[in-house]
Amino acid sequence: MAEFPEVFVFNEDDEAAAAEELARVLRDMGVEAPFLLSSIHGRQVSAKVAGTGPVETPTGDADQEWAASLGARAREAGADAVVAVGGGRCLDIGKLAAARAGVNVIAVPTQLSHDGICSPVAVVPDADGRPESLGAIAPRAVFMSMVTLFGAPPRSIAAGVGDLLANPLALKDWQLAAGRGLEQLDDRAWDLSAQSYDLIRGRLDEDPATWSKDLDALRNLADALVLSGMAMIASGTSRPASGGEHEISHAIDELFGGRALHGAQVAFGCIITTALYDGDVDGLRATLRRLDLPDEPSKLGLDADELRRVVLAAPNTRPGRFTIIEDANLSDAEVSRLIADIWS
Repeated sequence: MAEFPEVFVFNEDDEAAAAEELARVLRDMGVEAPFLLSSIHGRQVSAKVAGTGPVETPTGDADQEWAASLGARAREAGADAVVAVGGGRCLDIGKLAAARAGVNVIAVPTQLSHDGICSPVAVVPDADGRPESLGAIAPRAVFMSMVTLFGAPPRSIAAGVGDLLANPLALKDWQLAAGRGLEQLDDRAWDLSAQSYDLIRGRLDEDPATWSKDLDALRNLADALVLSGMAMIASGTSRPASGGEHEISHAIDELFGGRALHGAQVAFGCIITTALYDGDVDGLRATLRRLDLPDEPSKLGLDADELRRVVLAAPNTRPGRFTIIEDANLSDAEVSRLIADIWS
């Protein structure tokens, strides 16, 4: 049975106390020589972690090669764990570095922007700067300081919600593939994915700016993102939380270098797959507008022709993954009609 990370939640309204608690948790876990990777925004909560060397901070152009070199430095330093404190990029680089070093990773998110917090997947740019989803290692533990997460930028919170909007559609895609004999469903992973979406479903009419000031809402989102990551651990694949909508996001990354946060692009991709499933596209677009997520191509800087290229390229981003996009097998002309029907 898959092993889930331990999850520690610190609820006190004192970041200095959160730093002390993180250091205590690491000691109790037997981590004696942590290699610390921290974003600038993570410096306060990581202040008491006594590491094996200077604090490493990812630069804006940190890529897969940088993550690999970081892992090599962690191994040379004799580290027994990588402690990654920061946003999604920082955590994903930490996963890759820990895999390279052959040690555990402890994730300490400072934002709730996607469901990769505890997943075994890392999205890190390649040498050309294009984000790529890679198999990595799941964290041994996740430490969440609610005071650190409180007041995070609304756009990052909206992106986290956007990533979770994919789960019901990803489950449909998974079932579609299973019906073709291409996949085998996992009940535990299925339930975790469904539960993660259920945690945020009742708040989809709220403004992300409200979420960022509401500790209950942030805790709901944090729990939902962790559950979604656990669904991926349980299945051993991203299937429970990633379907055709993620292929759309990956295609945007590959063709145009990314136009928004991952979760925002995924939320936009949900429009395409919802339309292919004959779902409530207008209702979904209204939800995206409330959440300040892109509900039309222009909000990602795409025109109709560029979006047509994205949809046509989407199946090539995840060879071997069967979704509603592969099932529809749309021609060039059919993709153009689909786009026109949605945004007429």
